Amino acid sequence: MAFDKPTRNALARMVADCRRLLTNDVREQLQATYGIQPDGTALEAIKLAHLDDRGLEIATALREWLEHLCASEAGTEEQRRKNAFFRMAQETAFTYLNRLAALRMCEERGLVIECVRRGMESDGFALYERLASQLLGDRGQTYRVFLDCMFDELAVDLGVLFDRHVPHSLVFPTPACIASVLQRLNDKELAHLWQEDDTIGWL
Repeated sequence: MAFDKPTRNALARMVADCRRLLTNDVREQLQATYGIQPDGTALEAIKLAHLDDRGLEIATALREWLEHLCASEAGTEEQRRKNAFFRMAQETAFTYLNRLAALRMCEERGLVIECVRRGMESDGFALYERLASQLLGDRGQTYRVFLDCMFDELAVDLGVLFDRHVPHSLVFPTPACIASVLQRLNDKELAHLWQEDDTIGWL
């Protein structure tokens, strides 16, 4: 049986590991890059001199999302702001985990070219990288653009999951984080589960 207890436990451990990796990465970026602290306070975006124009756009959008989440929380101002920061990190992490897992399932069904099964060694990225000819930055930056292209392609039919215009897409995990998550997703112990239709539900 595909989802016996040992398999469910292994899947749960993998999900927990991936969510931890992604959440920690997003939290660090929110603080170090975008000036939003775990207590829900934020520097004025204009003071983030290290950001380019696109970075400032993201910083501004993140502050709007923070205020939106804060307004929907209950409790004191302090509690609401802390909860809003927590939700930003958690929801972003869960969104990217679902997207990468969905890509992995699509690969198994031949719906997309290999893109996450072997990370930056995947056939799809190898082709994309040759075409890009280093015009998009280093390998990590190029792989990010490649994944964004994959998300956009699938958003045509699965917009609720892959739409990059939602706030959950504002902070993209770092290349090191993506590599660690894909290593866990591609654990040999769980390789057979990507052929099972119920896997995304268990995730």
